[in-house]
Formats: sequence, C-alpha cells, structure tokens
Amino acid sequence: MVIALVVPFVLSFTGSISNVHAAGPLPVDLLSITTNNFAVLAKTTITDVPSSSITGNIGVSGGTGFAIKPSCSELTGTNKIYDVDGAYGGGFDSNTSCLMAGPGANKTLVDNAVLDMGTAYGDAAGRTGPNGTNLGAGVSDKDIGGLTFAPGLYKWDNSVLINSDVSLSGGASDVWIFQIAGDLTVDSKGTIPLGIKVLLSGGAKAENIFWQVGGGTGATLGTYSTFNGTILSAKQVILLTGAVLNGRALADSQVVLQKNTINSSPVSLATLHVVKLVVNASHTAIPSDFSIHVKNGGVDVSGSPTVGASSPGTSYSLAAGSYVVSENINSLYTQSFSGTGCDSSGNVSLLAGDDKTCTIVNTDIPIVPSGLIGGSNMVVPLIGILKVPSPLALSSASSSVTYNYTVWNVGGRQALTDVSVVDDKCSPVTLLSGDLNSDNKLDPSESWKYKCTTTLSKTTTNTAIATGHSDDGLNQTAIATAVSTVVVGVPAPLLPNAGGLVAPLINITKVPSRLTPFPYGGGNVMYSYRVTNPGIVAMHDVVVTDDKCSTISKPFGDANNNGLLDPSESWSYACQTRVTISTRNTATVEGKANGFSAIGYAFATVLVATPGLPNTGFPLQDNAMVLNSILFAGVLSLLSISLVVVLKKRVN
Repeated sequence: MVIALVVPFVLSFTGSISNVHAAGPLPVDLLSITTNNFAVLAKTTITDVPSSSITGNIGVSGGTGFAIKPSCSELTGTNKIYDVDGAYGGGFDSNTSCLMAGPGANKTLVDNAVLDMGTAYGDAAGRTGPNGTNLGAGVSDKDIGGLTFAPGLYKWDNSVLINSDVSLSGGASDVWIFQIAGDLTVDSKGTIPLGIKVLLSGGAKAENIFWQVGGGTGATLGTYSTFNGTILSAKQVILLTGAVLNGRALADSQVVLQKNTINSSPVSLATLHVVKLVVNASHTAIPSDFSIHVKNGGVDVSGSPTVGASSPGTSYSLAAGSYVVSENINSLYTQSFSGTGCDSSGNVSLLAGDDKTCTIVNTDIPIVPSGLIGGSNMVVPLIGILKVPSPLALSSASSSVTYNYTVWNVGGRQALTDVSVVDDKCSPVTLLSGDLNSDNKLDPSESWKYKCTTTLSKTTTNTAIATGHSDDGLNQTAIATAVSTVVVGVPAPLLPNAGGLVAPLINITKVPSRLTPFPYGGGNVMYSYRVTNPGIVAMHDVVVTDDKCSTISKPFGDANNNGLLDPSESWSYACQTRVTISTRNTATVEGKANGFSAIGYAFATVLVATPGLPNTGFPLQDNAMVLNSILFAGVLSLLSISLVVVLKKRVN
C-alpha cells in the first residue's frame, strides 16, 4: 500500500543578511505607538464586555475619558490607560488605579499617538508594487481562507473574508502588509481550538504584520478567532467574544472588546496541528469519539482536551517548548503516532516559528469470523498511485486543471481485480489506457493511466484513492492514496517559472520481503523502500523513517551525487527487523524544496501464523489483511480520505 502525502510550507528570502528585513517590504513605522506600547488606541470610544486581558497601554484621543470602558483590572502588569480630560470612570469595577489622566503631558502623549496612527495608516495604504492583487475565492469580496502568504505586499480592491485558517510563513525579520480597500471579516466559531486562525511559521512575528483596512465597517475578528498583526482601521476594530489578537487594535473611530485577549508584544509562537484518524473493520468509532490532549508539564494547554478531528485537525498556537499529545484510551483500538511533528510516543518539541503536524491513528482490533479460509498461498496485495496536476499553478480563479494518475501493481506477485480510482475534488476519473490484454485486471507488468479535469475557484488540495483486490480467491484489499495542491492566484508573469512557486511532490512505496505468511514464531523481514520525485523541482533533506523499523540504510540512487532528489532519480532504502506477530507499519518520507516540505506515507502488513485456527492460523487481533474485502475497502478508504493533513496553499 502506498500513501503519498504532500504538506507544503512557504519560505521566501531575498536580500543579504545585513538587510534590516530579510524579505517583504519595509515595515510600517508606528512611531510613538510602539514607543509607548499602545495595544488599543482609538479616536472616540473603547467599549468593553468584561473581562478582557490586555497586555499593553490603551488610550483615546478625540473623545472624553468617559468613553474608555475597560477597567484597570483588565490590564496586565504596569500597563496604563490614557485619557485626555481625567474623566475615565474605572470601567466595570470602578478601578482607576492605572489611569494616566489628562490634560497635560498625558494628553499630549495620547494625542501624538493618535496622530502617529494616522501617519502609519497612510504609510501602509500608500505602498505600491503589490506581490499579489485580489487573491482568494469570490467575485468581489475575497475569501483568503486556506492560503499561505510569503512575505510581501498584498492588495484587495474590495473586502476580505477569512473563513478558514490563513498561514504567513517567513523569517523573524520578514514583513507582510495587507492593503484592504473594504472591510476585513474573520469568521466565528464556538471554541478557541476550532476558531479561525492567522497562523505564523518559519519564525514569523506578529510585530512585522500590518493589516490596513479602509472599509466603512472596519475589521471584525470573529468569536474565538486568533489573529496576528497590527490592525490599522479607517473605521473601527471589533473583537467578538473570545477573540485573541497578538498585535495592536488601532482604530480611527472605536474599538469594541468582548472578553478578549490582546498582547501587543507577543512571544513568537509555534503551530501544532493534531489530526485524528480512525480505521474501522469491525467497529464504528469516529474521530470525535476520542478525547485528545496536548499537555505541557503534565498540564493541558489552552483548548485541551478537545474531541478528535480528522483533516485539517485541531490547531494550537504554542510557545516554544516540549509537549505531549495523547488521548483517552479505547480498549477496542490500537494506537500509533505518525508525522514529523511527534515521535512514536506523541512527544513534540517546538521551536519558535515551527509548524508541525502530529497524527494519531487508531486501528480497531478486528473480530475475525471463525470460518474464514486462508492458507500458505495467501499473498498480501500492494497497489501504488501517482498524481500530477497540470498545470501546477494557475493565475486566476475559474481556470481548468487536469489531474493525471498512474496506477500500478506494487506487489507484483498476482493480478489485482476491481481496480478503481476516485478523487475527492474531481469527478469522473477516467481510465485512458494500460490494460494491455483487456482482462480488466491490473497485471504486475501493467501501468494504468487515468485523468480527470475540473475547474478550480481557489487554491485546492485533493486526494486520489486507488483500490484493488487480490486475485487469489480471498479478495483481500489493497489501497493507495496520492495528495496534491494546485495554487490559484500566482501572478501571470511568474507562471512560466512556476517551478519556483509550487510545492514539490514526493512518493514512497514499500515492499516487505515476505508477502506470504510467516509460520508461527515469525522471522526477519526486510523492507525495501523506493522514493521518487514526480514533481518538477529537486528536493533536499530527504529523510525516510519507519515506525516499526528503526535502522534505515542510507539512500542509493543519487546518480550525480548532489544530495538532491532530482525529478529523474529513484532512491532506494532498506531496513531489516524481526516480527513475531502480524504487524502493520508506516513508512514516512519527507523532502524539501523552495521552502516547502513534501511528505509521503506507505503502509505494509506482514502476517505471522498463530496455532489454534486450523484453516488460517492467523491471530484474532493482528491480521487485518484477511477480513471481508467489502469491510476492509471501506476501512481503508476512510483512512485514505482522512490522511489529508492541513495542506498549506501558497500564494506568492
């Protein structure tokens, strides 16, 4: 079985090390706003539904101090409230201990800060030469949910919506400026873990992100959203219940607060995605039946525990440190961890700016019918699939893309019957060629070609699933998946060089040396891995790991010894271990190119006989390959569909 999974990340670096900023435009100078650390600043009013937590000073200039409604008890540390006339009333608990009352020097300070706010707004709005214009889905108002932005200047002529997570990926000194002529609206959700997020990776910092909003309503952060950057609004900034702002709310009219967290000097955070997959043969649990924990020092982090979620999983913004991902145990299921974000025990190590994914896979302990017939002639079937989109990047929405699929028989020991390919974002998938003898069987020597064409309205990640069955009378199921992303919104002048803009593609197949059952007691098995690059860019830092085999050989196949997995190369690896019971294992390959990471998975099963079952001898708890084919095909299809892991979509 082959699982090909691509998880792209975006990094963009220009200029020399000596530059003040590594990539993107020059930062917007906030002048005295930064000097005096204003987290919330308005001309007329700051309303409040208590209680919020505000790190930074707050102030109003243009309205009376009576229009400031947060209480001093809502400010952290030594932060202050500045008014112009000494009329501040202390908010919900009449606490005025932090007031820096005007007139005099305090009035001058907040007056100057509001003037500087206008200067900063004009600076951000006046920048020219955008890296992208009117990106996102929609005719007028654009939904940028799901996109990943490299450092740069981006411009919209109308309003911007964020209805799913947005990613900003770059270094600690990189800069982003978003010019929005209309309003900015972030969708609402019911909890912080489920809330829409502006995610940072690669070391990106909120202090270098600027959102200039010119609409008549302004910026609205939905309930339980997490937002990064300074908001410069020509009207108002509204934070709905539970919204978190790592940055500053600067409004030409009012700021509305409702039980929010605002931090004007946030620590650079990391992002952890936890994906929950459930594989069923004899049981019916779903991801939300499991309670997932992320803990630091034995204590649940904010938003933990929560119910499990398949793709895109649950995202956490966390400080650098060590964490443990776990779940409440279900005795009907085995548990394993995969992904580059955690080890086999769920341990996670995060550095500032990291963006990692940890996947928890639960496989049920099947109930094997006592009359199931098998024997020493049983051979585990294996199938593979490659998928390559054409083109890999589109300049505009409502453009056509064709997915090209190649399906082949990885095991090579028997023909596969009832072969099918489906794609979750494209239909129908049509067989073009490959059945050389027209027997409707995928023979070991054949490669079948399929294609599917569709129209994309936004950056899209999709999963193709190939399924086949053994031709030995036992009707065992083999399955493979392939995942790819097509980026929509690449500026047309860059399309001829789209190889520098798209995520790389990587594929891994794994074949155990023993495809027939071991006798009771097991034996040594050698896993052979083949890693290929079906994309158009060479990859560096290619690494293969296996959750049940620890010592993997160095690769063979780097023909030009350049340390890069070139599109024309095939690298081979091997790993030997001993199995004593029927064993399912997962191999993972990761490669990098152009600041992206591509990840692929391959699954295999080695069977070991057990005394006591006259016809089969297979253990009740470990042999999943000899189940009823209809049940198992459904199981593996669920696994395949679930394995789409927070695939990031890059727009340059």
